[in-house]
Amino acid sequence: MKKKLTIIMTTVLSGALLAGCGNTAETNSTASSSAAASASLSGSVDTEALQGTVSDSATTEESVVPLTEDGYLSYYTASDYVTLGEYKGLEVKVPIVDVTDEDVQETLLSSYSSSFTATEVTDRTDVQLGDTANIDYVGKYADTLEAFDGGTDSGYDLVIGSGTFIPGFEDGLIGAEVGSTVDVNLTFPEDYGAEELAGVDVVFTVTINSISAPSYSEEEVTALGIEGVTDKESLLAYIKEDLIAQAEEENKETASSSALEMAYDNATFVEEFPEVLVDRFIADYEDTIEYYMQMYSYYYGVTYTSVDDYISQNFGIAAEEVETYKHDQAIEQLKYIFLERAIVDAEGIEITDEEIESELLDIATQAGYTDVDSFVEFYTTTYGRDVRELEAEQLTAEKAQDFLAENAVMVEVEASELEEEQAAEEASEDASTDSSAE
Repeated sequence: MKKKLTIIMTTVLSGALLAGCGNTAETNSTASSSAAASASLSGSVDTEALQGTVSDSATTEESVVPLTEDGYLSYYTASDYVTLGEYKGLEVKVPIVDVTDEDVQETLLSSYSSSFTATEVTDRTDVQLGDTANIDYVGKYADTLEAFDGGTDSGYDLVIGSGTFIPGFEDGLIGAEVGSTVDVNLTFPEDYGAEELAGVDVVFTVTINSISAPSYSEEEVTALGIEGVTDKESLLAYIKEDLIAQAEEENKETASSSALEMAYDNATFVEEFPEVLVDRFIADYEDTIEYYMQMYSYYYGVTYTSVDDYISQNFGIAAEEVETYKHDQAIEQLKYIFLERAIVDAEGIEITDEEIESELLDIATQAGYTDVDSFVEFYTTTYGRDVRELEAEQLTAEKAQDFLAENAVMVEVEASELEEEQAAEEASEDASTDSSAE
């Protein structure tokens, strides 16, 4: 996307789930704990594992300075900062929704295989997709045939098609006979976690000890607790419907983001935004970066001396340019925010008090509170933010994006076409960045 942000800046509203966990006001009022939860809601990290680390990192109490009235978006009229161009009926490309039987089978194996008991296969001896193969294997470097660390095991039960091993491993065993030993020549992915194996050519020597397969008995299928699913056939139908629904939802999100980018390109923005808002979003951005710093430290033992140090090292920003970079990120975020708010205003889309309270009740409940008011009091005291204002801001953005998706014209194309366009766009962006840096 032309205007994509390096890291999406978020409000501190999402911090409620982690900061409020356990319904205690003893959590230290640091921005880092808020940002940690904000980032964790994206599903990118293990929140529970990090919770103690994030909380413990806040060792000093800081006085909370409440955000002033002009620090909230509701204080401003969006049309003062953006002039809308065309934003309805925009033509956006989405991948064709095409769920194959192979997709369904792969999902059955990867997501449901552990729910079924496999029994030894006696009427055939060849490994087939869906079988559980009991194997012995030795992984060796292709050039020296020396075994590499962590690449050897025996008596391992592998569901063929589950995607448990690196791409190509399981496919390489299909058709192999019980009792036979086969060599599977593979290359580890370039982004493989173990650096010494990333992109390396290897050979796995694999012995097939036995094969078993699930019977998908009516009892075990029914035990999944899926309404209307009582046998393998109905389970496969359910999986296919679910995959189609997921693909359609992804297309809606693609339409929303693409239409937002196009509406952005069609709009005209003022040169300057209120300083109090710029400062707020810079602070939120820094809080999010602090979370990522803690994540890197927790998982990889990598430490940074400051937020600016993190930005400089990870984004390739010269130290003397970091402040400008953060300022530009905040301005970019505000442009999108005012664009969304202008669309909501133009279309007369309402954010009701009932909607705000309903959303906050869900968040408060997850944070361990029994009512919204006690949660709001905690949040205001801890973070100095009006959580109802923050939720209203969030709902405004969501409704604007939903409107854009619902009013876009979705044109289905082959996924490969979209991938090629995205690759060309990214190459153009990189070239533009390199040119401006010269």
